[in-house]
Amino acid sequence: MRGRKTKVERVRHAYGYCRVSSREQANEGHSLEAQESRLRALAVVHGVELGKIFVDAGFSAKSLKRPAITELIGAIKAGTVSAVYVGKLDRLTRRLADLLAIVALCEKHGTALISASESIDTGSPAGKMMLQMLGVIAEFERGRIAERIADTAFDLRSKGRVYCRNAAFGYKRLGKHLVPDQQQQRALVVIRSMHSQGASLRQIAAALQAQGIPPKGKAWYGSSVRAILNSRMTAA
Repeated sequence: MRGRKTKVERVRHAYGYCRVSSREQANEGHSLEAQESRLRALAVVHGVELGKIFVDAGFSAKSLKRPAITELIGAIKAGTVSAVYVGKLDRLTRRLADLLAIVALCEKHGTALISASESIDTGSPAGKMMLQMLGVIAEFERGRIAERIADTAFDLRSKGRVYCRNAAFGYKRLGKHLVPDQQQQRALVVIRSMHSQGASLRQIAAALQAQGIPPKGKAWYGSSVRAILNSRMTAA
C-alpha cells in the first residue's frame, strides 16, 4: 500500500530591501548602511529575523528594472516571502502605479509589506486601509493629470498649434501648425447637423459613407461618429 503524499510546505522568510541612487550615496541618511541598520532594528522589535537584505546600489526608482527588486519580486511570486521590510516606500519605487502593483502582488501571495517611515504594515487591517487610501489618491491624481493634458491640448488646438502626434479629426498638420482639412470639416458639418436633428449614429455614418466623405479608418461606423461627437478636440 502506497503511503500518502505529504504536502511540502515552502519555507517563508522575511526580507529587507534597500535602494540608493548615485546622487543619494553621499547622503548619510539615505546610505545603504543606514537603511539596513534601520530595517534590522525594526525587525528585532517585531520579533523577526531578516533572512536577506536585497540591495540595489546606484539605481533610480523611476523603473522596476533593477536586479535586486527583480529578484525580490520573483521570490514573492514563488511564495517564499512572508514579509518585506523597507525604510521608506520610495525605496521600492517613486511611481505610484508600480507601488500599487507591488502591493497587489504582496497581497496575492500573503506577503506583508512593512515601511518604517510611513508606519505601514499591510499585515494589519490599519496598514491595508492606508494603502487603499493611497490607491484612491493615486486614482485622483491620474484623473488630474489626464485633465491637465486635455486642457493643454485644447489650448494648443485653439491656437492652431500641433499638440500631439495625430491631429484631431477635422485638421491636418502643416509643420508645427494645424490647418483645417476641408473634407473632414465637411464631415463635421454633416455630423453636427444630423445629430442636432436627432439622427442616429448609424444613420449619420451611412450618410457620410453615401456622400463619399473619406473616413479616418476603413469605413464609417456608428462608433467612429460617437468618438468624434464626444471628442473635446473636435468641438465646434
